[in-house]
Amino acid sequence: MNILGILTQPSAPPTLTVDYLVIAGGGGSGNSAGGGGGAGGYLTSIGGTALTLSANTNYTVTVGAGGAGAIAGGNDGQSGTNSVFATITSTAGGGGGGGN
Repeated sequence: MNILGILTQPSAPPTLTVDYLVIAGGGGSGNSAGGGGGAGGYLTSIGGTALTLSANTNYTVTVGAGGAGAIAGGNDGQSGTNSVFATITSTAGGGGGGGN
């Protein structure tokens, strides 16, 4: 019995082009007469270059948290944390300064 087989070269994994919006956590406010925290960074592909992703690939997704506000007089608020999607990192906002 003869079996005829056809070997084919596997094709490259398909890709997907996606638009993205990555927003980082904002900073917490300072206490008393202190300043407000900074806004979290904002990155998007809208109006720019979309991101190309490959099938069968894991990508990092991190949602940045907002920073805690100060709870005692004169203390600074805490900074937020960064947000990440694949190779895109949006920088967190800084904490507000504490008042006197």
